[in-house]
Amino acid sequence: MYKVLLVDDEQLDLEVLQRFVPWEQLDMTITGTAYNGFAALDIIRKRRVDVLITDIKMPIMTGLDLAEQARGISPGLKIIFISGHDEFQYAKKAIAMNASSYILKPVNDQELYNALLIIKEQLNYERERSKKTEQIEESIPLLQNQMMHQWLKGLIDFRKLDRFYENCGIRLQGGQGCVGIIEIDDRAWKLKQFSDDQKWFAIQHVFLLIEDYIQDHQLGVYCKTDDDKIVIVINNSGIDPLSSMQSLVDHVRLHSSLTVTVGLGSVVSEVQQFPLSYRQAQEAIGAKMFVGKCRVITPEQTEGEIAQSTTDLEQIMGEMFAATANYDLIRIDDSLEQLFELVHRLRDKLSVYNFALYAVSKIDFFLGSINASLYDLLSIELNSLNVLYEFETIDDIKSWLRRRLFEVSEHLYLKKKNPNRKLIDEIERYVADQLEQPLQLRDVAKVFGFSPNYLGYMFKETTREAFSDFVVRKRMEKARELLADPKLKIYEVANRVGYQNLTLFSRHFKQSSGLAPLDYRKQS
Repeated sequence: MYKVLLVDDEQLDLEVLQRFVPWEQLDMTITGTAYNGFAALDIIRKRRVDVLITDIKMPIMTGLDLAEQARGISPGLKIIFISGHDEFQYAKKAIAMNASSYILKPVNDQELYNALLIIKEQLNYERERSKKTEQIEESIPLLQNQMMHQWLKGLIDFRKLDRFYENCGIRLQGGQGCVGIIEIDDRAWKLKQFSDDQKWFAIQHVFLLIEDYIQDHQLGVYCKTDDDKIVIVINNSGIDPLSSMQSLVDHVRLHSSLTVTVGLGSVVSEVQQFPLSYRQAQEAIGAKMFVGKCRVITPEQTEGEIAQSTTDLEQIMGEMFAATANYDLIRIDDSLEQLFELVHRLRDKLSVYNFALYAVSKIDFFLGSINASLYDLLSIELNSLNVLYEFETIDDIKSWLRRRLFEVSEHLYLKKKNPNRKLIDEIERYVADQLEQPLQLRDVAKVFGFSPNYLGYMFKETTREAFSDFVVRKRMEKARELLADPKLKIYEVANRVGYQNLTLFSRHFKQSSGLAPLDYRKQS
């Protein structure tokens, strides 16, 4: 509601204004009354006031003087003057002050109501315009990120990017430079025991350290990616990129419990070559599990075998996870042998240990996707994997990892044999077939002949996932499939997976996939 302040040295006039105007109908409320200008100014300083209705002729401080000082405190204040004198000089001053209305006593209720109605429409318009301005200002960093990504991917010309940044008050430099990608190390296991809020603050602390360092040392322009990396374009000719990025890595290590690794592309001499440097930076950061973390990785370290190994690794890990989920011990062993063929290509002991840690963290990430974890199944905490450093050979590490995978696979198999598993499978199939429907727990419980409380308890005990979370997850999986069809509108996809509210669908989709639906479709 809009706040109204009434000022008049006549008590009766104040009471009339309070009682005979339908304030709620105007979406307004009286925030205060005052008998003189000094008391009114005190209220304006202490409270939000949107509309000032004041008598003009008051002792000591006139309504005109009050309005002038009030505008100094609140420039957007709307003012209605009330006067018992039909004098031109008063009306002239009111017009000069851009007053919303000038009303003569005795006040006509309808005239005042109409004046307030116009003010309400003005305030609504200004509020909406202010909201849109805020939205535009908030979207500028996102647009900067998007424009920089498009340029680095070779989708737009540098001149277009330069014009956009110049309009935002940022001047890009052309010429020599390179691209770096900064990634936080070991986020999954170092922050595993943290609450969501603690994780967010820990990550933001690292981002602030990085951003402040980049700005303080004038290293270049930067942007964030959807997967929480920072991309920096180093185009200051007076800076050595390698030493600057190593100093940044050291700075974060000294001031945070988390560390970062930087993938650095080659130095190029023209702005048109920056996309090439960006691709090299992507390859460099992708080789972290082979080269090591908390360091700067350059293109020279990612040539040949390592680049190919990075591609092979994802495929082998996927096959190994599928075998683990299906209790296929032979395929687990075969995948593990292929995995450790890559390990034998590594050049030093530390790289082998880093690789093993990476593999274990990927296993835990896979288990998370099926609502389990290494801690749940084997009481293994990812932040206490020092046992890996006690092994003296690659075969020792491989044997340990094989035993752990066999144990995980057996636990998953036994979970499936749970006496409630067959019923839960039927419920899951029912949900998958009814994704367009509301799918409330009480409705599904009624279909299967259980009380909502009991079914919810049994579902979570068996799957370690709340029923509502399961429904959202299945909706998002189906949505990703549907988004592959370019003929379907985003709202049509939302409707087909049970969402009538497009905003809610977009929020759930971004929480699940890390991207908004439209961005996911473009990337796919």
